[in-house]
Amino acid sequence: MKELLNRFIQNLIYFTVAIAVSALAVSYFAPGFITKFWPFLLLLFAGITLILVSLLVSASEQKFSKFSNTFMIVSMLKIFLLLIIIAAYAFKFQADAIRFSITLFVFYILYLVFEIFWLMKLQRSDKKE
Repeated sequence: MKELLNRFIQNLIYFTVAIAVSALAVSYFAPGFITKFWPFLLLLFAGITLILVSLLVSASEQKFSKFSNTFMIVSMLKIFLLLIIIAAYAFKFQADAIRFSITLFVFYILYLVFEIFWLMKLQRSDKKE
């Protein structure tokens, strides 16, 4: 399990770099399309994903109900945190609020898919052991 978790961290870094290169290309070729704070969002999502998967891996080592409860609670907290960030940003920088929200939503979907893929992979490896 530890080896798979290390591979997760390595792939998270690769995934984040790939998204950073893509976002840099979008911001270069279409400067008004993406918020200028996209690097902050990228680091935020990489950190949230790392923390969330670490919590869920430790919860999965116990009962499945513990994993399910932890997943639901952490996912709800993540959504509330992101809504607070969107609201605070929209209040402070009204002109960039739509670009920020769209960028945050796209990063949220990308990291959610990545997170679910790895959680399923970790669960399958846990059942084999």
